[in-house]
Amino acid sequence: MDNPYTPESGAVPRDLVGRDVVRTRFAALLDGLERGHAQRSHILTGVRGTGKTVMLRDHVRTARARRWAIVDIDAARRDDHGFRRQLAFEARSSLLAVSPRSKWTSEATTASGVLGSFASLLGGDSPLTSEWTESAPGSADSGALSPDVTALLLALGEAARSHSTGIVFVIDELQRFTTGQLGALIDGLHRTYLRELPITLVGAGLPRSDALFAETQVRANRLFEFSSLDAFIDSDTATLLRWTSECDDDAIAVAQTLTGGYPRLVQALGHVLWEKHGPQKVTADAVEYASAEYEKFVDEGFFREHLSRAGDMDIAYLRAVVDSPIEAETARLLERTTAQCAETRSALIDRGLIHLSESGSAAFTTPHFEGFIRRTLPTLSTPPHKQRRRRYDP
Repeated sequence: MDNPYTPESGAVPRDLVGRDVVRTRFAALLDGLERGHAQRSHILTGVRGTGKTVMLRDHVRTARARRWAIVDIDAARRDDHGFRRQLAFEARSSLLAVSPRSKWTSEATTASGVLGSFASLLGGDSPLTSEWTESAPGSADSGALSPDVTALLLALGEAARSHSTGIVFVIDELQRFTTGQLGALIDGLHRTYLRELPITLVGAGLPRSDALFAETQVRANRLFEFSSLDAFIDSDTATLLRWTSECDDDAIAVAQTLTGGYPRLVQALGHVLWEKHGPQKVTADAVEYASAEYEKFVDEGFFREHLSRAGDMDIAYLRAVVDSPIEAETARLLERTTAQCAETRSALIDRGLIHLSESGSAAFTTPHFEGFIRRTLPTLSTPPHKQRRRRYDP
């Protein structure tokens, strides 16, 4: 029998342990929209390794099984032109998923023209612009992101309703969008919500992603339901590790302490235990004995990938955060001022390596990352200060 555990990022396990509430909530969301009732979209937040991407993939399967079209977006830091391009291509796919061209209703034909106008601003060298000949001049082509996205979403919603189906926008790494891009989506979803159109959004982002909605808080609270995905409780960890092997209660307790109950880390431990013991009974001693191999496995397969683009100052800052997450103290450990560290701190936040807690202190977005940093860098090594270039003064 092959190893049944899936420790890879975003890999869907054979059973979604401990997430029944989230799955039920999404099914109820689709039920309401199919009955023609306005429903709040759903945003999942949590640190890495809690299964946010896995839940999005599960939502996609659920929606497709009910013949809903999908706009699947892996958010990236793009300018507004890049955002428009990505949205146009995904909207094209969703419109064709709503119905083949040969069976389009008048609403779908109208949506096709709106999409063509939305894409026309991409320029003549865009494949979509050259291939999609329909357009509706004056609709979704103002050049301003918010009204253009709103016009596009309304047209797609009307098209979907005319074909007795709906469209789900699925967005991972939501925190990568700019405030303007997120605001454009909110404006569009607000209008579709008021018209009770079958369009919804399910998204996932790092902790405090709800803070991105601050500028549109009133509408965001009406449009979105925020749910935090947390670590497993003991019984969930037990269910996962007992899929194929007998584990006594002491083994589960040790496993919960070792992994913190974070789904991806529990999957990693299960993978290591299966490689060592297969379906044989697992004891607490066996888990403790496997802990060193487990740490090596997650260091190489989970943690190290987050440092692939980190420079010396980035790594030093992360090491200083381990010793003190308070901004001023982190800077002091690096023998710098907070102003001198501001650019590094901001870059690490933008890349999703750290986030800010409610108190303003830095926190890692990956659980148990501080242990990896300590194992990799037992002591803090402060990078030398860059020499400022002197102005030539003859």
